[in-house]
Amino acid sequence: MDTARLDQFELLLARFLERMRVLGWSPRTLDSYRSQIGVFFSYLDAETDLEELTAIGPDTLHAYQTWLYGYENEKGRRLAIATQAARISSLRSFFRHLVKEDILLHDPAAQLAVPKRKGILPRSVLSKHEVSRLLSAPDVGTPLGLRDRAIIEILYSTGIRNAELRALRIYDLDFERGFLRVNEGKNAKDRVVPMGEDASAWLREYLSDARPKLLATRSDAATETIVFLSKSGRPLLPLGVIYPIRKYAKRAGIERAITPHSFRHTFATHLLAGRADIRHIQAMLGHASVATTQIYTRVEVTDLKAVHRRCHPRERR
Repeated sequence: MDTARLDQFELLLARFLERMRVLGWSPRTLDSYRSQIGVFFSYLDAETDLEELTAIGPDTLHAYQTWLYGYENEKGRRLAIATQAARISSLRSFFRHLVKEDILLHDPAAQLAVPKRKGILPRSVLSKHEVSRLLSAPDVGTPLGLRDRAIIEILYSTGIRNAELRALRIYDLDFERGFLRVNEGKNAKDRVVPMGEDASAWLREYLSDARPKLLATRSDAATETIVFLSKSGRPLLPLGVIYPIRKYAKRAGIERAITPHSFRHTFATHLLAGRADIRHIQAMLGHASVATTQIYTRVEVTDLKAVHRRCHPRERR
């Protein structure tokens, strides 16, 4: 594919993203679509000799899907089904847009099936004892340690995502009522989530004792309202939350991989074990469908074991 054709495809993608922006899609979603559809353009450039958009047919898209299925990175790892599904879904949305805008007469992706995702159970759910060890791992005598303790407390107390935590601003915090506001979470949805008393107390201490010291290293309009800052006073990047949690998990003697999302799984599982209504958990997690939340009903098996021991004829003593 020559440069002119590639530029034309990029222009169509830019118009598609602008239309989605007008319809209220979140910046994170738009970035994801730009990346996912960009992979398809790269595939066309490297693997085909197509020069016109109208030359893309169902066979081209099925070949692309097969290529995704067999793709391996430099470490020999294949793409997760969820990643394949995201790339196909993005492509379907893009071609539907082209048909609506009369750029294409027919939708070549109309019959393209999205790979079925496996109902994989979260494996990184922490026990209450492990959570306690993790909470005790940071050195709260330092600004970064106090910040990290507050981060872990908030992640466990609210179940918010890494990106949602990093986007928190001072005016999103309501200490009087014990809530925090998540603005434009996944799928551009806002929600209000309760903060526990312990999490609120640690967050207050961080804001009063540690954050001013971090902010002093770099004070500008872009950072003055951001809650969690890096050691250089900048907004945290994704790895700025991931790396400290990995460090504290190792310090706490937890061998398996722990990420910020582990606290989200743990939050939901512990609430469910405490007999919280699944609809309430759905609202706090910001799930569009309760079906997404119901995965956690298959995680908490300790209660099932207790019921089996209490009720099965061979177990009763």
